[in-house]
Amino acid sequence: MLAAALIAGRAQALSAETTVPFTFVDNRMMIECKINGAGPLMMVVDTGSPDVVVDSGAAKVLNLHVRSNGTASGAGNKQAQAGATMLDSLAIGPQLFTGVSASVLDLSEIRTKLGFVHLDGIVGYSIMKRFAVLVDADADTLTFLNAAPSVPAAASSTPFTGVIPVVPATIDGIATSVIIDTGDRSSLTLFGPFAKSHGFYGRYPSQSNIVTGYGLGGPVYGDVFTLPSMDIFSEHVKAVVTRASRQTGGVFTSSQQGGSVGEGVLKRFNIVYDYPNKRIIAWPNKNFDLTDRFVPPPKS
Repeated sequence: MLAAALIAGRAQALSAETTVPFTFVDNRMMIECKINGAGPLMMVVDTGSPDVVVDSGAAKVLNLHVRSNGTASGAGNKQAQAGATMLDSLAIGPQLFTGVSASVLDLSEIRTKLGFVHLDGIVGYSIMKRFAVLVDADADTLTFLNAAPSVPAAASSTPFTGVIPVVPATIDGIATSVIIDTGDRSSLTLFGPFAKSHGFYGRYPSQSNIVTGYGLGGPVYGDVFTLPSMDIFSEHVKAVVTRASRQTGGVFTSSQQGGSVGEGVLKRFNIVYDYPNKRIIAWPNKNFDLTDRFVPPPKS
């Protein structure tokens, strides 16, 4: 959930199927896109964003007409000013979308604090909702499909709810639900109410109340420790580096879910986000047994 935006995007898909490469930057999937024919622009693929977001600096360079659209909440404590615009086109490889509603947000703090060379925007639900989106972390490719592909027999299928996918999980033996968020740089974020009610502050040796990242609205504080295990997508994942949120505002103060599963866990799987059928199909990949480590944000 790199940024949470306010307006639902509208997009029209013109071609049937597209595969593009992605690169991990700060544990986020980055792809090249074009807006109104200009680019390439580097954008995060973010299942935690309801729509397309364009960075305010990029919007100026692209000469987009931006109107004020109130405020937006993200992982930081503060509200952020939001704008809205209409893109004539958004291209991901040969896949072209026209008449795309987008939010305009200042992503400069995230870019500079976390060491992105370029961070021009976010591709969210309003683009992905029509597709079965295959993230092949073995091949570092992202494929937009009209129907779910053939998958290994051992793959699990997990129904999800919501625009931002919510699935069941078991965290240290506690059954809950979690957000699936490719925009979250961490492996697992425990939301404040869940962490407090289940006694996670001080349960394991931790780095207490440190800056764990930056999101829309500022720095993200939390206690960082290694959780012995969690269960998700019918798999038992061991030694998960976890942050228990210390935020006083923003999305990590939600009491509706136990937390957010980010790319530190998600990149251990090849995943099909089958939006039309509201399910996630997942199976372990080459990264599944890699040792999880906390990577602090670069010092500014």
